Amino acid sequence: MIDVNTLFGPLPAAATDLSVDDLSVLMKKHQITACCTLSTIGMLLDYNTGNAATRAACSENGSLVPVATVNPRMYFGGDAQASHFTGDGFKIVRFFPEEQGWEIDSAPFHALLQAMSSNPLPIMVDIARPGIASLAAQATARHLAPLILSGVDEKTLSEAVAIMRSRANVYVETSRLVATGALKFLVECVGADRVLYGSGAPLRPMASAVGTLQHSGLTPEQQALVAGGNARALLEIK
Repeated sequence: MIDVNTLFGPLPAAATDLSVDDLSVLMKKHQITACCTLSTIGMLLDYNTGNAATRAACSENGSLVPVATVNPRMYFGGDAQASHFTGDGFKIVRFFPEEQGWEIDSAPFHALLQAMSSNPLPIMVDIARPGIASLAAQATARHLAPLILSGVDEKTLSEAVAIMRSRANVYVETSRLVATGALKFLVECVGADRVLYGSGAPLRPMASAVGTLQHSGLTPEQQALVAGGNARALLEIK
C-alpha cells in the first residue's frame, strides 16, 4: 500500500508533535510500503525550513516519499523555488489555503502555478469546505500537472465527482471518505483509476483509513488500484 497523505512535526494549536517514528510504526503495523509525507513546519510556519526538514526525514527513511509545500502568501515571484522541487526528489506539491489563510483565486497562487509549469509535479490541494475544489480546478485548468483533491468528504463529494467527470487529470485521496458507502460510490461514479489511498496519519487514525478501504465493497482489482497501483503510476514510485 502507498499512503499519499501523511505528515509529521509540531502542531502548536493542538499542543502536540507528530513523530516520524510514530508514522514508521504505523506503516509497519498496517503494511504500508511507502508514505508521501511533509513537515508541518512547511505547512504552518516557513515552507523553506519545512521542505528541508521533509527532505532530511525522507533521506533517513527510504519508505518515506518527500512532499513539498509552498505558502503563496510568502511567494514574491520567480521560479527558483519551483525549479528545485523535481531536483530535490519531491513527488507532490501540497497547498493548504484554509490553514495558511489565503484564497485559491489569489494572484500569488496563479503566479506560483505559472512558475511551476516547467516542472509539472502533481498538485494536492486541501479541500476544507465546499467551493474550494471548484476554485482549485479553475486555477489549475491551464496547467499540465495532475490535481489531487485532499480531504474530500460527504459534503464535497458531489463537487469532486463533477470536476473529475470534466477533467481526466483530477484525483481524489481517501482520508476523509469514511462515511458508509462513500468510497464505493466515488468509484462507481468515476472509476477506480483516479482514487488514491490516504490516511492523514498520524494526526488521523491510519487504522480507520485502512479499514474503510478493506470494507468498502470494492473488488480486489479496484482495491489494488486505490491501495497503491494508482499512486505508483502517478508518482513513479518503484
